[in-house]
Amino acid sequence: MVQAIPARTLTAAALLATVATASTANAQGTGFYVRGDLGIAFTGDAETRDDNCGSPNPFFGCGTTLDSSAGTSVAVGGGFGYRFAPWFRSDLTLSYRPMFDVDGTIVRAGAADRPFEADVSSVTGMFNGYLDLAGFLPRSKLGVFQPYVGAGLGFAHNMMDDITSHSPTTPGLIQTSPGGSDTSLAWMVTAGTGIDAGHGIIVDLGYKYLDMGEFSSDAGQACAGGACRNVDPVTGDLAAHEFSVGIRYGF
Repeated sequence: MVQAIPARTLTAAALLATVATASTANAQGTGFYVRGDLGIAFTGDAETRDDNCGSPNPFFGCGTTLDSSAGTSVAVGGGFGYRFAPWFRSDLTLSYRPMFDVDGTIVRAGAADRPFEADVSSVTGMFNGYLDLAGFLPRSKLGVFQPYVGAGLGFAHNMMDDITSHSPTTPGLIQTSPGGSDTSLAWMVTAGTGIDAGHGIIVDLGYKYLDMGEFSSDAGQACAGGACRNVDPVTGDLAAHEFSVGIRYGF
């Protein structure tokens, strides 16, 4: 006669199976992880421009030469991910870059040069995938180093503060016009290396090229002193070379 297996025995067996599965996953380098990153982003030409230079109320106007950049910003971010195999992992990240400073010079024939500037910040959310090159090699071939390449796709919400510039009609007066916000498609490519610090901790040294799409102002009035004029929106491009250091913790 077959005897019933005690519930305690079944529970113990289930726990042992769970531990064995987790141990196998860890041995294969799979599992969840969280991450935090701190970096600095360097931009190039912001290509600030009128949405339509021939509109009735352009900010810059056709025939204007512009030279603008967005400067640098710190980058702070975090996320969580999953390692599917020793050679592949993916994560979701959210990052904030609060300190871009768009500045440039408006140059028009027959008129004095007019500097302009505006602060721009960006929030990005990305879905990323990485190939960990050490996963294709025999274990410990590269020691503590875990080089990788990767790419990501997501969104950027870019916020532009008020634009300040010299008045085009009254020398010496500062003109202020409204900023705005824009949500754009964002993408990135990255390369770097992890450094295994033990106890599930990976120090991540990375570089990425990040395209955050466009920033833009709203239509409104540009005012200097008591004089105001209507202006249409302006748009610029936001992309950066970024260097970062981060921590990944697997569990």
